[in-house]
Amino acid sequence: MLNLPLSNIRIADFGWMIAGPLATRVFANFGAQVIRIESTSRIDEIRVVGAKPDGIDSPNVAGVFNDINTSKLSMTLDLNTELGLSLAKHLIEISDVVTNNFRGDRMSKWGLDYGQLKKIKPDIIALSMPMMGSDGPHQHYGGNGINIIAGAGISGITGYPHRAPVGTGSLYPDFSGNPNHAAIALLAAIRYRNRTGKGQFIDLAQYESTISLLGTSVLEYTANNKIPDRPGNKSPNMAPHSVYPCKGTDRWCAIAVSNEQEWSNFTKAIGKPEWASQSKYSTMEQRKKHEEELDKKISSWTSSRDAYKIMDLLQNHGVPAGVVQDTKDLLTRDPSYTKTHVVDMAHPEVDSMKIHGETISISDVESKFDRAPLLGEHNDFVLGEILGIDESKIDDLYVSGVLR
Repeated sequence: MLNLPLSNIRIADFGWMIAGPLATRVFANFGAQVIRIESTSRIDEIRVVGAKPDGIDSPNVAGVFNDINTSKLSMTLDLNTELGLSLAKHLIEISDVVTNNFRGDRMSKWGLDYGQLKKIKPDIIALSMPMMGSDGPHQHYGGNGINIIAGAGISGITGYPHRAPVGTGSLYPDFSGNPNHAAIALLAAIRYRNRTGKGQFIDLAQYESTISLLGTSVLEYTANNKIPDRPGNKSPNMAPHSVYPCKGTDRWCAIAVSNEQEWSNFTKAIGKPEWASQSKYSTMEQRKKHEEELDKKISSWTSSRDAYKIMDLLQNHGVPAGVVQDTKDLLTRDPSYTKTHVVDMAHPEVDSMKIHGETISISDVESKFDRAPLLGEHNDFVLGEILGIDESKIDDLYVSGVLR
């Protein structure tokens, strides 16, 4: 694995939950040595919540934790002890990157803010991912995905105009923009350090990072003093543009027509019904004006047909269409997807764990892909092999409660 592109990088990962650890997942899978610093005194919540095998009470089998922490090491340290904090600083001293996604003031309480980290290692790269940033009046604010999408305006534009906001799923920022923005920033900082010898502090406020996903909403307000409505499945520039009911229970197909050629193709695909030739559907402007009636016409056609057959028919006529798939569809209908992206990972406490594969494919590079670590699994390796501590002293650390 020494030829992997990030094999010369070591990350001391203080992150927990999802956004922080997911940012370092790609580093671990492409060769970086990512060492999670954890503690049973305040266990990472993602180890104990969410989907996991029935009947197993263990911090090592939660699905999301195993999915976002592949190829990493786990070390347990009580940072509220003097010795535990000293060991953490020793590890930082030989690391390239330090990451966390606590509240903005948490690391400074341990004396691990960027100013102190630079004293430990002058060229250190530090990534902090608090919800509201590392300084300012809201640095102590905490929250989860649903709080972030609400504060960032995502919920305000998601749903239907005359209903309450529905958001995008509470963990949307954790799995989308925030970890990806963080990984890109880390790669840029590493390149900068390699050129200049200087470290950097990356302050990635998840609130601000999520606002960047708003699209044109900010421009709409600043240019036109208009707050965008919640559009549901509508588009201001396309018609038809929605999800339409199909044969079966809760089956739907998304259809989007963006120009007159696609509209012509659509009408041909559905057999050129008489209503489709009416003047009120002849242009995009007219279709938008009569969109509600148009959607009823299309729904009448789709509701008696199989969603996949509708998708294939429209795509073969040059019309963008896609089935609204559920998880079962994803895992049973597309062998090419499951072959490349779903990994059946062996696990010491259960038969196996289904894990997302690495989504990035680089020519002539096969990413490393090991299972996520058990809690504290690599204490002896990190302390003995990396930090060079004698075995007898490691035993003392267990007895004293530092490694918990």
